[in-house]
Amino acid sequence: MSKKIWLVEHPTFRYVEDVKALARKGGLRIIDAERASNAEREAAVTAAEAPRLTLRPEFAPASKAAKQ
Repeated sequence: MSKKIWLVEHPTFRYVEDVKALARKGGLRIIDAERASNAEREAAVTAAEAPRLTLRPEFAPASKAAKQ
């Protein structure tokens, strides 16, 4: 049986969680969301099924208040 596909924005070091460990635990194959083919996108798990990831503070997008 092939592993389910988990689309993750790379690089994975931007996340607090250990992305590879979560993928192993869930039986998921990590694919770069930006480079995924249409077939991979169709086979990917839904956002509700995928593990939650948290961006590290230094990689979080700047807020509108900080830009002004």
